Amino acid sequence: MSTAREVSTARDVTAPRSGGTRLGHGVISSRALLIAFWLLPAAVATLGLRLVPSRLNPDLTLVEVFASQLLIWLPWAGWSALIVAVCERVPFERGRIGRALAAHAILSPAVIVAQILIIWEVSLAFGMNEPRGFDSRVLIGIRQYGDLLMVVYWAVVGAQAGLAWHARWQEESLRAAQLREDLATASLQALRAQLNPHFLFNALNSVVTLIGRDASTARAMLVRLSDLLRATLAAGDAQETTVAQEIALVAHYLEIEQVRFADRLNVQWTLDPGANELAVPAFTLQPLVENALKHGLGRRQGPGSVEVITRCENGTLELVVRDGSAASTTAAPGVPQQRSNGAGIALANLRARLERLHGVTASVDLQPNSVGGTDAVVRLPARGSAAASPASVRSR
Repeated sequence: MSTAREVSTARDVTAPRSGGTRLGHGVISSRALLIAFWLLPAAVATLGLRLVPSRLNPDLTLVEVFASQLLIWLPWAGWSALIVAVCERVPFERGRIGRALAAHAILSPAVIVAQILIIWEVSLAFGMNEPRGFDSRVLIGIRQYGDLLMVVYWAVVGAQAGLAWHARWQEESLRAAQLREDLATASLQALRAQLNPHFLFNALNSVVTLIGRDASTARAMLVRLSDLLRATLAAGDAQETTVAQEIALVAHYLEIEQVRFADRLNVQWTLDPGANELAVPAFTLQPLVENALKHGLGRRQGPGSVEVITRCENGTLELVVRDGSAASTTAAPGVPQQRSNGAGIALANLRARLERLHGVTASVDLQPNSVGGTDAVVRLPARGSAAASPASVRSR
């Protein structure tokens, strides 16, 4: 028997099973390939016994020799399936390596001793070994085959662990590619939202109106529009930004909207200084603010407000965009009006990005507030430590 070839076979044994499963092959096909892989060492061992026949039974035919080696090597298909099952149940991953080693420390001696007994029984059946007691079979078998069988066992473990790590690497690569695609989509959507004809018409129309009666304000609005576009392009290459940078981007946007709505729009900022340097997905707040203006102040004649709130408590970063513009003159004071839970494509994409970045630990919720408007609330894990400090309030 060739050690090198046996170890090579053991390294490959799990590939058909894992690969077949991931590529959608049936269970029967995977098991057939698993068995087929162990025909190779059986064939090599048969060739060895034909070149150097057994001392105790040199008259074995080719068919008998091959049959004996099949009976010796095919059980490894079953052992491999068992080893793979244990590896999947107790994988070699951070925090569980000790448990995995303990499981294999228990399983490997049992598999090796069982395989030694199989080898001994097959050898006796074909006249290639002498009858011995159980203890002698085990001890002699360990001396003759123990090192080789241990290598084969751990080669199967290594092959399965390598395939599992490769699969996780592929999943992480796919996830990173999806995040990059999401970032590009979010950046383009933010740019499109800020450059759509309706937005540009309103902004430029405000400039034209201001030129005749307040040229300095008109120039200031053009500067703000330029700053907003520059900030949007600058943030376009980053998947995440800081809360402070996100607030600065939204401030540019709201400054333009304040000129357009004049005295009708009141912007309030309730910001937790300890949250300023925490990480947040780029372009998180802008679609929420735009949605608040569109469904709040944009649908009524009277004044309204938008409040941007940041806070960090118990390891959770919370960003809130509060629309205080939806209450009508006929609504009962303090009674929330029910608003639709749908938030359009922008919010759906934001939810998808948060899910890919943080899984179930992040969320985007729309809920009515006490003034008849809507609170858009983003919650995600806080990266870094936020100092406990009172919120600061400032108005523009």
